[in-house]
Order: sequence, then structure tokens, then C-alpha cells
Amino acid sequence: MTIQDYFLLNQNKELSTEELLNHVWKNDLDANSEVVWIYVSYLRQKLQSIQSSVRIEGDKGGSYKLVK
Repeated sequence: MTIQDYFLLNQNKELSTEELLNHVWKNDLDANSEVVWIYVSYLRQKLQSIQSSVRIEGDKGGSYKLVK
């Protein structure tokens, strides 16, 4: 499952960094909160580039939420 899929399945729900690591990078022992932050940043950039009304709220190391 990709991080995009997990956000879409959990719209408007706060997702902790730990939850994202456990569901998206469950078998990757090298994954950490920095990896989550980088992928969230990439997704934010993609959403902004297509001028989407969808956004990802949240802060580094905390929780994130996909909001329409």
C-alpha cells in the first residue's frame, strides 16, 4: 500500500507518523519519521502543482490529515 492509498482510505482522519510507518513501510526497518515527512512533502507539492483543493494538514513528527 502506498502513502497516497492510505491517505485516501483515511480521509479526514488524523494519522500519526507511527501509524503511517506501520501501515505503509511495515517491512522496511530503515524507515523513520524523516521518510514519512519527505513523502508527505512530495504529496503536498504534487497537490499544489495541480492546484487541488485537497490538502494535507499536519506537522513534522506529528499527525497528518488529508482534507478536502
